[in-house]
Amino acid sequence: PAMTDGLSVTVLGASGSYAGPGGACTGFLVRSPSANVWLDAGPGTLANLQDHLTLRELTAIVLTHEHPDHWLELPVVYSAVRHYERRKPVLVYGTASTLALAEDLCPALPEAFEWRLISDGMTATIGDQDWRFSRTDHYVETMGVRIDSGGKSMMFTADTGPRWEFTNLGQGIDLAISESTFLSDTEPEGILHLSARQAGSLAAEAGVGRLVLSHLAPGQEPEAHLAEAEQAFGGPVAVAAIGETYHV
Repeated sequence: PAMTDGLSVTVLGASGSYAGPGGACTGFLVRSPSANVWLDAGPGTLANLQDHLTLRELTAIVLTHEHPDHWLELPVVYSAVRHYERRKPVLVYGTASTLALAEDLCPALPEAFEWRLISDGMTATIGDQDWRFSRTDHYVETMGVRIDSGGKSMMFTADTGPRWEFTNLGQGIDLAISESTFLSDTEPEGILHLSARQAGSLAAEAGVGRLVLSHLAPGQEPEAHLAEAEQAFGGPVAVAAIGETYHV
């Protein structure tokens, strides 16, 4: 079904930087009774999206930042909407730098997309979903997001280093999807990505209800990430898997 009862998020892809065999880069489908939102359109996620709904049933696309593993399916969607799908242009929320790149690859962009710029502290209402954006600790302008709908709330860190806190998106978050690119042995290198330990610790400090790890770098062991995050979080943790749906 295109719509769901309550707020839910389905994993379309969860690989960091590039996808391993049978995988896809970052992408999620956020569904509520009145909206279907594709959050990050990483390479490989369009095929998986269509296991759940058609492009005609899509309400909007939200792109957190310009790095290719988070948005580069969009030019493929551009061709589909312009030439094959019978629908009006898709609402796209994205940063200014992502728009600049998209305009290079989608020369008649307004024919397929109605672009709305996002920036730190901005809010948007998409159907019955209230979205909030917070700039994270990353190499380019990147937005962590919070979604509230029907009295439930979820957040997605996008890509970030440890100097950004989950509480920048407020309190009372039921479900947090956090990047967990590496394990804690990489922390001294100062990479602007989270370790599993840091993801668990930040989630615990924010008092979130449940934690889902995403964006594991190629070659990382999910079990090691689970163990490290669970020790720091002290609550239920899962590793995102394509096709999994989490009801908030």
